[in-house]
Amino acid sequence: MKEIPFNQISIQDVFWDTRLRLNADHSIEHQWQQLENSGCIHNFRILADHAPGFREGWFFSDSDAYKWLDAAVRIAAFGKQENLNSHINELIDLIKRAQAPDGYLFTYNQIHFPDSRWQNLQIEHELYCHGHLIEAVVSHYEATHSDNFLPVGIKAADLLLHTFLGCGPDKTPGHEEIEIALIRLTDITGNRDYCELAEQFIEQRGRRNPLSFALKMLGENRRVNQRTAQSNLSRKLYYQEHPAESSKFKLLGHNLSEKPRFVKQRFQYSALFGTYFQQHSPIRNQTIPVGHAVRFAYLKTATTMLANRSGDYTLIPSLKKSWQHMVERRMYVTGGTGSLPVSEGFGRDYELDPHYAYAETCAALGTMFWNWEMTGLTGEASYADLFERQLYNASLAGMGQNGQCYLYNNPLASRTGYARQPWFEVPCCPSNLSRTWASLGKYLFTHTPGKIWVHQYIGSQVSIPFKHPLGLQMTSTLPWEGDINIHIHLEKQTDFTLYLRIPSWSGPVSININNVNWPMDGCAPHQNNTTASGYDPRTAQYLPIQRTWQNNDHLEITFDMPILIHTPHPRVKSTRGKIAISRGPLVYCLEGHDNPGMDLDTVTLQPATLTTEFDSEKLGGIMTLKGSNHQGNPLTFIPYAWWANRSISPMTVYVNV
Repeated sequence: MKEIPFNQISIQDVFWDTRLRLNADHSIEHQWQQLENSGCIHNFRILADHAPGFREGWFFSDSDAYKWLDAAVRIAAFGKQENLNSHINELIDLIKRAQAPDGYLFTYNQIHFPDSRWQNLQIEHELYCHGHLIEAVVSHYEATHSDNFLPVGIKAADLLLHTFLGCGPDKTPGHEEIEIALIRLTDITGNRDYCELAEQFIEQRGRRNPLSFALKMLGENRRVNQRTAQSNLSRKLYYQEHPAESSKFKLLGHNLSEKPRFVKQRFQYSALFGTYFQQHSPIRNQTIPVGHAVRFAYLKTATTMLANRSGDYTLIPSLKKSWQHMVERRMYVTGGTGSLPVSEGFGRDYELDPHYAYAETCAALGTMFWNWEMTGLTGEASYADLFERQLYNASLAGMGQNGQCYLYNNPLASRTGYARQPWFEVPCCPSNLSRTWASLGKYLFTHTPGKIWVHQYIGSQVSIPFKHPLGLQMTSTLPWEGDINIHIHLEKQTDFTLYLRIPSWSGPVSININNVNWPMDGCAPHQNNTTASGYDPRTAQYLPIQRTWQNNDHLEITFDMPILIHTPHPRVKSTRGKIAISRGPLVYCLEGHDNPGMDLDTVTLQPATLTTEFDSEKLGGIMTLKGSNHQGNPLTFIPYAWWANRSISPMTVYVNV
């Protein structure tokens, strides 16, 4: 399947227009200011200009600046924004001047340890940071078609070729990301060497024996601790000498969630023997989701990209098996992944407690990237269906309604409630959300000769480069209702097949073409409650409509949107006797604000009492679900992604029946 560049699709959607404007007008500027306040941008000034100040932040904080730049150039592609362009130009100029002549750029080492490179690849994220730098470069080129910034990425990638090509498993990154960047750089430059290095990083993972890896990790951890202590001492001495520069700004940590017993010890064991890093086994043998959930998702995304481009289909079985295992045993009903705090990663099969669910926003985004690549590789609707589920739930929850406060981790129940934060000590999620939203259009359609796929139903306009010019205009009432209209514009009649995704959540489907009913025999999805969460995207499918299309042909699609009851697998101990509720692509929850006096841990629901009610006053206008408990008291459910947008209040996705 061929993608359509994100900036060649115009989104005009009742639901998404508001969010994309918020992203472009408020979120991206807020993020820039937070990066300035935290010292992240100033780190580049210290390196490039010898500006006064002390390098602040984690050793990997450069990546936060690059992810912001990646988001900003995608947003700027849709319209002139002078203030945003000024920030973009300033950061690009700083990066150019901070980059070493040979392409190296890692402010932590260049400022604190100028004679050190590539010493602690599992922990210190040099390759991860270079990956996000290269991705920002590629996004800039795709958005502007200017090669003004491209040499920075090429220089960095050429350094990696010189340093790592031909190396063994000792020289693989601890946090996967560079592989995605190198493949994307191959796409725009045609230089296959970059893809070869990405393949090497993927193929060499997990090829050290566990004891050897553990010894390596112990040595690396010791060095990192020594370097951290040294930089902390330097910081203390610097501010003693320059008290006027000392800032009272303090980065916020993550929202604290409940933790299972021995979770720290489990993390330490996982990291020591490589599971946390997906370094425990060669890639074709990795069929069970383990370790850090974001790392896992980025590795699987890169591997799928590699299979797509290289034609190495021997990679597909392990990709499919690991995806299926995730869906069946290690994923929440929201599409969230990673059940364990501390490791920010996967637990055991069916270990999906809603209270200590970590479900990091970046893990949802990373899995969405993987789903997108699997859609293109296989043509199967299940991956696009899970993409939609995560888009409207596990990732959408990550940004508050004002676009300037966030959730890092996303539990499915909280006894005390959470406060969204304007920023975090590790602020990887905000700009990752912004760059994904800015390029949302690329995930709607794909095409091959004689075929067009509609993956997501979001109001939009697109021109598709067929033999003759072809335009699609789509309107959508999702996520509140299931009415879709598609108008087709052609210069002359054209034969092609239009593939429409029939979502897993849909009831009976009605399709009319020019007011004539299209037969839907055998196309109604059904829910399969054999998964851990009770949600199964594998029931989705593509409906092919093959015909000779005329100019101004009009499709009317109606997806019935029943209220669905998701019964978790009985092996999920923490949710036995409970259910989750969804309607359309949205998972619903109870929040204390709407249910005063209720103990959300023990509240019961009579599912047969559930009805829909659109509330234009609540949370900007949402479809609520109304029901009652066994005592006849009313209950109000709101979409999960809207929780924590008022004052702190308890919440639960799961209710007793």
